Amino acid sequence: MQSLEVFQSLWSMERRQPGVRELELPQVFDRIATAGFRGIALDTGTDNPALFAQAEGLLKSHDLGCIVTAFPNSVEDMKQILDISARVDARFACINAQVFPLTPREGADFVNECLELGQAWQVPVYFETHRLTLTTDLLYTLQVLELVPQLELVCDLSHYVVARELPNPVDDYWQGLIRRVLERGAAFQGRVASREQVQVPLHFPQHQYWYELFQQWWREGFDLWRDRKGDNDTLNFLCELGPAPYAITDAQGFDLTDRWSEALDIKTRVQEIWDAGDKATSK
Repeated sequence: MQSLEVFQSLWSMERRQPGVRELELPQVFDRIATAGFRGIALDTGTDNPALFAQAEGLLKSHDLGCIVTAFPNSVEDMKQILDISARVDARFACINAQVFPLTPREGADFVNECLELGQAWQVPVYFETHRLTLTTDLLYTLQVLELVPQLELVCDLSHYVVARELPNPVDDYWQGLIRRVLERGAAFQGRVASREQVQVPLHFPQHQYWYELFQQWWREGFDLWRDRKGDNDTLNFLCELGPAPYAITDAQGFDLTDRWSEALDIKTRVQEIWDAGDKATSK
């Protein structure tokens, strides 16, 4: 039976608030596990080399899965990323490739090399849709997808909404292009953007169009994933609400909303969306 697992981002647990102490790593893992998340996204962009060694033990003691989010600058970087991913038994490596080929063909060549390495290490490799990476532009990414039929994506659509400054309401042309991304979605990330900002508070009235639109996209992406995948496969959804200054902050540098509370809201909502699709499929 197909299933959904919802993870929380370790990066999202950073407080970055003036005068407020950061949680120790064991406290972070306790909080995530107690809230019912099934795993954690670990970020190789950290400047703390001891983090992965400590995290490996905490993952086991809390019975949590993980994914590894990485930012390679070259194919050679992929080898270290895959070593780490294999060591922590990551569900997959989420690649934010900070290489910028000018042509889709060059981009496809890079992607193919990374996918081949993933096969050698026996770690699934998915590319995230993300700004300042190989997939930074929606139209370029679609051309690479055509050249690499086996390429699957981690769909964080917030980046395309703000990078392409999509119209409000999003018209049929752009909806069609987003659907082509969703058709390759192997995993999804939870953040809501507007055409002006990459991360907006979920429950402000002015953002309700965008929150509802993202829920529609998640529902559509889940349905497309179900059609493509096997009967016993598991879909990964990551809540990833970035710490300050990722979203707009107030004059004191504080978040405008409680990101942890919003992550729990997203977790609950995507589970409801998944369950509704599950019931529809079983009829």
